[in-house]
Order: sequence, then C-alpha cells, then structure tokens
Amino acid sequence: MNPHYRQYAQAHGRSPAARRPGPMPQAQHAHQQAQAQIVNQQISQRNAAIEHQLAQRRARKPTDRSLPEDIDNLVIGNSVQQYRELRETEKKLDHVMARKRLELQDTYTRNVKRHRTMRIWISNTAIHQTWQANPDEGSFTFEAEGEPSYVVKVEGRLLEEPEDDIMYDTDDDVEARAEKDDDPSKAKQPSKRFTHFFKSISVEFDKTRTSSGDPNYQVSWTKGANNSSDLDYLQFQRKSDENLNITVCLTRDEQPERFRLSQALAATLDMEEADRPEVVMGIWDYVKAMGLQEDEERRTIRCDERLRQIFNTETLFFPQAAERIIPHLHPLPAIRLPYTIRVDEAFHSNPEPTVYDIQVTIEDPLRPLIFKMTQNPDHQASLRHINKIDDDLAVLVQATLHHKSRHAFFKSMSEDPKKFMDRWMNSQKKDLSVLLAEVEKGDVAGMEFAKGGDDGVWNADVVREAVRYRLARAEAVR
Repeated sequence: MNPHYRQYAQAHGRSPAARRPGPMPQAQHAHQQAQAQIVNQQISQRNAAIEHQLAQRRARKPTDRSLPEDIDNLVIGNSVQQYRELRETEKKLDHVMARKRLELQDTYTRNVKRHRTMRIWISNTAIHQTWQANPDEGSFTFEAEGEPSYVVKVEGRLLEEPEDDIMYDTDDDVEARAEKDDDPSKAKQPSKRFTHFFKSISVEFDKTRTSSGDPNYQVSWTKGANNSSDLDYLQFQRKSDENLNITVCLTRDEQPERFRLSQALAATLDMEEADRPEVVMGIWDYVKAMGLQEDEERRTIRCDERLRQIFNTETLFFPQAAERIIPHLHPLPAIRLPYTIRVDEAFHSNPEPTVYDIQVTIEDPLRPLIFKMTQNPDHQASLRHINKIDDDLAVLVQATLHHKSRHAFFKSMSEDPKKFMDRWMNSQKKDLSVLLAEVEKGDVAGMEFAKGGDDGVWNADVVREAVRYRLARAEAVR
C-alpha cells in the first residue's frame, strides 16, 4: 500500500482495510445453490436412466409358459401331462372369467335403474297460539309468551321392499309391517336420506293470504348449497295465527338426468319420461322395426311421418340423432304436494300428518356389489400375486428349455464323442473368428456371423429369447 495514503487515512480517521473489497456471502450462497441444483439434476437423471433400464428388462421377460413338445421322454412320471392338462383348465377358466367380466361390465355401464316407493309425512305444530295461552279453564288473558307461530316438518324415507315369502306371514306380521311403514320413528335408518333424491325443495304459500314479496314466506333448500349434506327431514318456522295452504315442491335428482319427452317423441317411443341414451336406443329400435335404414348406407335412415315430426327432415344420419333430439327433451316437472297448516285447537287435539307416496329412482343394487368386488384391495393383491406366479412360471419354463438344450448337448457328446468334438471345435473356431473380426476366405458361415443389422444372425428370435432368459434370471437372483 502507498505510505502516503496510509498516513492520509490515519490522519483523517479512515481504515485502510475499508477500501478493500470485502467478502460476498450472497454470491457464494447463490453459487452453492446452483451447484446443488446441478448435482440433484444429475442424480435424478441417473435414477431415471436406471428405472428405464429396469422397465426395459421387465418388458423383456419371457412370457411363454408352454413346455416343449418333445420333453415328455426326458421327464420321469406324468408330470408333463398333468401340467398340460392344468394349462388347458386354466385357459377354460380364463375364458369363463373374461366372459363373466364382460357381462358385469355391460351390466355396470348400462346403468340400470329401479323405482322405489318413498313415503312422505308433512305435519306441523302450533306455538303460542291464543288457545294455548289459557292454561286454566274459564280464564282469559291477552298476554302470551311470544308471537303466534307454527313449525312445519317434511320427512320422507324409502319403504322396505316386500319379502318374497309375504304370503306366509301371519296377521301379526302384516300388522307390524303396516305400523312400521306408517310411523317413521320406528323405521330403521336408510342408506340414502330423504334429500338425496332431490335437487331442490321449495315451499309455495297461498298468495291470497300472504305477501309474495315477503322474505318470511320464502322457503327453499338446494343440494350442495353452503356445503349442506343430505338430511332426513326439513323443518321451518313462521309466524301466523291462521290456517294456511302451502304446496311442497320436490325437484327430482336422477343420474343420468331424465327428461319429459315432447308429445311427438312420446307418441313415437310410447314413454313419457326417459334419459337421453334411452331415447336414442328407442329411436334405433323403432328404425329397425320399421325398416327405415338405407340399403347402401345403413347409418342413414328414411324418416316416416312420425320421425319427420321429430327431426323435420326426410333423411337423417343416425349419429346426429343424439343432438337433434335435444329440443324434444324438457326438464321434469316438480312433484307438488299440497298441505294445509292447521293452528286451531280442534286439529291439534288429535293431530294426524298428511302422508304421500311417490316413486323415486334408485341405482341397481348390483352396481355397488360390482364396484366393491372390482375395487377390493384383496382382489387387487390376488391379481398381483397371480401375475408374479405367471412371471416365475415363464422363467422356469425357459430354464427347462435351457436344461433340455444342455441334455441334448451331452447326449450327443456321449453317443459319438469324436464327431461331436469336431463339430464343437469348428463351431468354437467360427465364434472366435467372429469375435476377433477374422473371417477366412470362403467362410460363408463366418461372414454370416460377422454381419450385423436387423437381418443378421444376432437379431434372430433365438438370440433374443436367450437374452430375455438371462436378464430375467439375473433379476430373479437379485
């Protein structure tokens, strides 16, 4: 350092070290992070390469589980015949299971629906009414604990299906079943709750007795609103001291969605309600029954008078039918249940609920069983175990084939050692010449083994099978 600058810095109170560039910890930290990121990337690439090699090795596993045809004379006993009979039984079993699996999948995808009866009870209680504010007979007071009001309760559940042996039931059994159906409190908890079968539930009040714009007279429930779950009943309270007429409106929730068909479509298919696949299949059945397909193009149909009213055309390309029927599909009307709210003393001295029976659509009970069977963890584990046994069996079959080749090798050597050794030495000589890239003049076999590419000897099926066996055996040893 310049001595004059040192004296100047000491005279003015400055440290010479302050002028030197200090360490840069942030830059070093960024450099270390970059290095670590590169190392992690290299590790991930190496792991991906190893996984790719393992996947290729698994893909090259032998898959043939059939024993060679001429191995019967080399095995003592009838184990080969038993194995082949077992293979034939396995093929038959696989065929039956595949057919049953397809039948179950067809049943599962058809989405078969069934109808069940739902019983709905509508009742109400009165609170703080005038006749309730006079506990002592003969006395009268205008004072009450609160404003007169009522509480309405709408409850519903599915009725139990009748038993097959109902004709053998006694009179007491029939009476007990009827009492159980009439009293919801005695019924067991159903698997699907009341509101599960409806998109929305609303209550319409008598407009002649209430104000249409009053929010107190607007009652509605919508599925999924405010993360609400399914309920067993709906209940609401309003203020009133007079009887009032209401209508409970139930909008059905069905998957797939069902529609009310137009008049022309309903007359053609002879059904009032259906979902879209049912409508398309109904039109297709009608076309085949009436012979309306074109001779050259079977997907083109000639519209008769009924189909012209639906599609408004002379000919129709049938794959377009699913879109052309949309204007004829209307939302299902809501189920309307009238009820009179009673707050008078005469009614509540012996109250009785208003009961309705409606039809709701439920899933085919076979669907949950199929789903439970196919998604069972034990079933999946059994399939994985069977696949592992098949892989091991294929490796054993390839090992048997390898041992058969060794047996043929030593048997040939024992029958004529001199001739065998001559052939073996010539073969080894050719192999050595191929490895050393030394092809003798006129050695056609050597030239063949020296040739590479897709049409070379080294790309033959025998060589590939031997490589697969070696790789699978090495993986099994691990």
